Formats: sequence, structure tokens, C-alpha cells
Amino acid sequence: MSIARRSDPVSDVAGQIFRRAQKECEIEASTVDFLHSGCHALNLAASQKGRGGGWARGRIINLVGDGSSGKTLTALEACAQAYYGIAGQKARNYPEVKRVQIVYNNVEGAMDFPLERMYGQRFRDGVEWIQTPTCEEFGRDYIGRVDALKSGEFLLYVVDSLDSMSSEAGLERMDKSVKSGKPTDGSYGTEKAKYLSSDFFNTLCGKMKGKDATLIAISQIREKIGITFGEKHYRAGGKALDFYTHQVCWLAQVEKLKKTFTGHERVYGVRVRARFKRNKCAMPFREADFPILFDYGIDDVGATADFLFGPKDKKVEWGDGEKWEGSKNDLVARADGDSSVYAGMLQELEDRWQKIESETRVERRGRFEE
Repeated sequence: MSIARRSDPVSDVAGQIFRRAQKECEIEASTVDFLHSGCHALNLAASQKGRGGGWARGRIINLVGDGSSGKTLTALEACAQAYYGIAGQKARNYPEVKRVQIVYNNVEGAMDFPLERMYGQRFRDGVEWIQTPTCEEFGRDYIGRVDALKSGEFLLYVVDSLDSMSSEAGLERMDKSVKSGKPTDGSYGTEKAKYLSSDFFNTLCGKMKGKDATLIAISQIREKIGITFGEKHYRAGGKALDFYTHQVCWLAQVEKLKKTFTGHERVYGVRVRARFKRNKCAMPFREADFPILFDYGIDDVGATADFLFGPKDKKVEWGDGEKWEGSKNDLVARADGDSSVYAGMLQELEDRWQKIESETRVERRGRFEE
């Protein structure tokens, strides 16, 4: 359970050249700025960039999943990373951030995480927590905030979730039903669907153009009835969300993380798989697994160690000669207390990811080269 160093001058030089070329290609290829997701493996799946990558900034992002799939915590992690890290940053498309505005629209009203313990008291007090029960209120609130943004001001707005919102007409019918004691006629959500149409999202995109505003919309999944082939699940929102979102990330719980003490088993977290079914900023259909620990959030160090070790590996090495011989849990504990070990792990994560991408890419001669 120690770190040993081995020297190979040829490998060191080759690795340096590869990383330099990789970095230059990333800079040239990327015309989008990104927000750190809190997990570098997730950043790579979302943007093909580990450090400096993540959620598309200034765009509409859709997180989709069922209960206990980590949608809310994934959104909260993005909020925390932006709250603590984006002030003073310069970006390709936006001026230096002088004012940070984080808004969490808790439509469901069922979020009771220990935010102070997970993200700090400053975050708990600095984020604006609101609740708009109707889609019309949400639309007016978000568009009003975007219109009011000035140069150097940053807005990250999370709506959790689109499915929980009603319409103003629906609430009026419910009020009348309660007062009269008669059941209300069903509307099948037609007013809400009409409001959250292509016109609405087209207006949002027009308002967001040139503004440093990012919208994360959370969606629940629905199960199709009587389906024998094809996708068994879908998410509400219709085609409008498909047309106007830049990243659509489906989240699913793949494993419960457990510990046993004196014969008693306890679940302390879950492992989540993120799959990008739509991505206008990088290659689509990329996946990343990451652990979410209760009362902690996304475990970036654990996700990196999981990727480096793989299912059968007993040791792991990275580019500058570092070699770890010990358990994965010991490596996570060491990286938690040693930033140089953590930095080496991140570099190896990025190198391996880019090598996989390079080896699986289909090389064809450009048809329109002069």
C-alpha cells in the first residue's frame, strides 16, 4: 500500500508530447465554455474534457431519471461548484464573472438534504431557494432574471422538476373543485404541454443568447405500457426539450454501496450511471459511473479510482511513473489527503479516456478539403 516511482525517459517524453497535443486539440475543437459537474469522469462524458469540462455553459441541460437516481444531487453539485469556483474566472465566450447568482427552483418541495454539512453554510445562505408551482410562473421568473443580467453577471438556474409543475388554469380548476366540493374535469396536462412548447423554449434560447445564463431542467421518467421492443421509458416534455437542449443526460442507479458491521448491513451510498443520449457539445452516447455518498454528494476521487482500477485490476499506474499497489479504498484515502496523488490520478484518467476515444474513432479523409 505504497507509491513507488519508476523512471522511463522515453515513455516520459512520449507522454508529455501526447498530453500537449491532446490539450491543443481540445482547445481548438471546443467553442463552448463548461461548468464543472463536480466529477471529472462525468466531465469527460459530457464534454470530452476532464479539467475544464462539464455542463455546457449558457445552454439548456436536461437531467432525466427515476427516483433515487441522483438527479437532485447532481444538480446541487453543479450549483456548489459554480458558487465556489466561478467568480473571477475568464471564459472564451463570457467576461470575467463579478457576480454569481444561483437559483434553485424546488418545485417538488421535497428536498431535505443537510446542505450545510454537504456544501457549507455559505452555499446554503448564498443560493436563492424558490418554489414556483406553475409553468407560467417559472417562465416569467427565469426570463425576468435573464433579461436583468448584465455583463459580468452569471446565472445558474435549476428547476426541479418540470414534471411537478402545474398550469395556472389547472390550479384554478382545482380551487373551484375544492370550494364547490365537486370533482374537477381532467385536462391531461394540455395547458402545461402547450405552454412548454417549442415557442417557449425558442423564446428562452433567444433571451439567453449573449447572456451568461445556464438552465438545468430535471425530468422524471415514464414507463411505456405494452412495449415489447425499443425504449421502455421516456421523459415528459415532448419534442421541444429535444430540439432546444444541448445536453440530455439520463441517470440510473446501478448499485447500492453497502458496509457491514457486526453482522448489520447499511447502505451508505449509490453508484450512478450517466448516459448522454443527446449532446451538441461533444460526442453523444458517452457514459460515466460515479458514486454518490449520503450526506456528502458526488465522490469525485472514488469515481476516478473506479475508472483507473477497473473490475479486475489490483494495481494502477499513471504517466509520470507513479504506481499504486494496494486497495482502491486506500488509494482514495491517500488521494483525499495528498493533492499531488489526486492530480496524477486525474491526469491518468484524462489520458486513458482520450486514448480510448482515439483508438475507437473512425478515421476518414475529409470530403471537402482543398
